[in-house]
Amino acid sequence: MSDLDLFEPLLNCGTVEALHATTASIAGQLGFDYFIYGVQVNTSLTRPYQFILNGYPKEWRARYVEYNYQEIDPTYYHCITKRQTIPVIWDNRVFKGDKEVGMRNESREFGLLCGASFAVHGGHGEAAMLSLASSQDSYKAQQDMLSIIGKSQLLACYLHEATQRIVLSKGPLLLTKMELTLREKECLLWAAEGKTGGEIADILQITERTVTFHLQNAGNKMGASNRQHAIARALSMGLIVP
Repeated sequence: MSDLDLFEPLLNCGTVEALHATTASIAGQLGFDYFIYGVQVNTSLTRPYQFILNGYPKEWRARYVEYNYQEIDPTYYHCITKRQTIPVIWDNRVFKGDKEVGMRNESREFGLLCGASFAVHGGHGEAAMLSLASSQDSYKAQQDMLSIIGKSQLLACYLHEATQRIVLSKGPLLLTKMELTLREKECLLWAAEGKTGGEIADILQITERTVTFHLQNAGNKMGASNRQHAIARALSMGLIVP
């Protein structure tokens, strides 16, 4: 079976339940006992949208949430906060602070003995990560995991693509449908610089009424309540880039 044959079933999933079952099956074929996938979309600077597909032990996931371990988790910091792209192997180079080591030791009690985390960053400002874990902690298990780092990263990419279609393109997010025109982006960028409607009109050599039209259109697409909200949302979602 080729790599594509292994991952293609993810793109045929139509529900979250099917996506979970298919991911668990593929992770198992790669030699992992557990997985967790999460994606964060900065639709709000203070309340970003998060979607979690949990294949970890439920008890550990509940403890992670209860104690807000996301705040100290170096894998989350690497993949989501810092938006790095290099895979993270779980070792003492990653979990090195007292709180991080404590959290890592707790996770081992739930069977997450060795693992790695993989980042995926989409074109709409979303940041996602897939963590894969094994209940084995032998030298061979670690070497086996390292030998399939490429396939694991490919799984993360396929899973994110499937999640975008099944989850992120529906409901209030509509990521795949949210596109700004070039003129809307230009008006938002100049508005972000503090320019008034009249000043933007002079810069772009259009009427102030046309500037207002483009800013309102952009705001409506993003569900923004005012000009400042539209600027913040466009920046946080990566729809405009300084």
